[in-house]
Amino acid sequence: MSEEMRAATKATLAANVRRLRVASRVSMSELARATSIGKATLSAIEHGRGNATIDTVVAIAAALRVTPADLLTAPEGEPTVVTRARTGEPVAGPLGPGWFLDGADVEGAVELWDLRLGPAERRELHPLPAGRRALIVTGGRVLAGPAQQPVELDTGDHLSCAAASSFAIEVVSDGADVVVVLLGAR
Repeated sequence: MSEEMRAATKATLAANVRRLRVASRVSMSELARATSIGKATLSAIEHGRGNATIDTVVAIAAALRVTPADLLTAPEGEPTVVTRARTGEPVAGPLGPGWFLDGADVEGAVELWDLRLGPAERRELHPLPAGRRALIVTGGRVLAGPAQQPVELDTGDHLSCAAASSFAIEVVSDGADVVVVLLGAR
């Protein structure tokens, strides 16, 4: 196996373990107990630094109620892109220096929505034939993104994904403020 393939497999495993653990609302400690794998080892795997054995992959899959293949296979469709708050260096843009979050060349409507959500509140959008969805968390913490692949986002984080699947936003703090951008067909 080439070094590039090994790195890609570790990255896929890391992203899938974290995504599925968060979606299942299982803490790192709970997963460690369920699998008899140390928290440090699980953390290393989730951050793409650990070398998971096949037994480890099978144990994690069983605890998350998925197959080992679900952990080792990249999700189909366009990727969900997450940009953590203020990561990287600012770049020159039309409004001066700033952090570029996302761009799209779309036809159709562009809508911006500012939402204030209460504790444990959940909102869903139905799939659309075309377009993209983007979300910026301006306060609080949420699980958001494609309904089957939510990502935990904190204040300042940004997420962008295709509109072809159901999209969900669920508050996991005392409340949250988010800006949702709908690009393309309605």
